[in-house]
Amino acid sequence: MTSKLYQKIILFLCFLITTVSEAAENKLFSFTHMLPSPFTLPAGRLVYGTELAFGVTDFLQVGTNILRDFFKFYNANAKVSLIDYPNFAFALTGGWESYNYKNISATNPSIQITSWMPGAVVSFALAPPLALFVGGNAVFSKTTLVTSGIETSGFIRGANFETDLSWSYNPQKKKRVGNVLSSGVSYDFTYKLYGLGISHHWPGFHFGVHYYPQATKYPLQPIIAGGGSLDI
Repeated sequence: MTSKLYQKIILFLCFLITTVSEAAENKLFSFTHMLPSPFTLPAGRLVYGTELAFGVTDFLQVGTNILRDFFKFYNANAKVSLIDYPNFAFALTGGWESYNYKNISATNPSIQITSWMPGAVVSFALAPPLALFVGGNAVFSKTTLVTSGIETSGFIRGANFETDLSWSYNPQKKKRVGNVLSSGVSYDFTYKLYGLGISHHWPGFHFGVHYYPQATKYPLQPIIAGGGSLDI
C-alpha cells in the first residue's frame, strides 16, 4: 500500500468519524428487532441486561451476549458507527465466537469452533415513523464448520443475513420516540436456518422473541434488553 493511498484512507475515516459526531440522528434507528442498531453507546456508558455492552468512545462499542455465554456459546462483539444522517445510518460490526458442537447435543461430534464474524448494518427512514434495517455478517474459521448431520441450536451462528422493520406508533412530544413495534426475518447461510420474530420497545425496555423452526435445540430465542445502564 502506497503512503499516499494510506493517507487518503486515514483522511476518509476521519471524515466519517467527524460526520458521526456532527450529524443529526434519527432516533428511530436505535430500535431494531435482532440486528444491532447502527448507533453506538456514548463513551463510558455500560448497559446490562441479556446483552452487556460498553461505549469505549462515542463511535466504538464492545459487548457480549450473556445468555449465549451461559449456554457455552462464548462470544464478543464490536461495532463502529461510521455514518449518521436523519434518513440513513451505517455501522461496521465484528464478532468472535467459540463453541463446541458437543454442547448442543451428545450425538454431535466433539469439534471446537472458533470464528471471526465481520459484518455491517444499515438503516433507512422509509417514513417519519418507519425504519428499515438491513445487515449481516460473514464467518471465518480455521476449523471446518459441520453443516449437515448434526443437531443445531437457535444459539448457533454462521454467515447470516437479516432485515428488520420498526414502527413508532405513538411518538412522545419533542420528537422523542415512544413505543416501537419491530419485526424481523433472518437466514443463516452456513447452517441453513431461517428465523422470524417480533419484539416491542417501551421507553428503556425491549422484549421479544425470534423463532428458528428448523433448529433442533432452543428454537425460540428470547430478546430482553434495557435492564439498566451506568455511566463510568
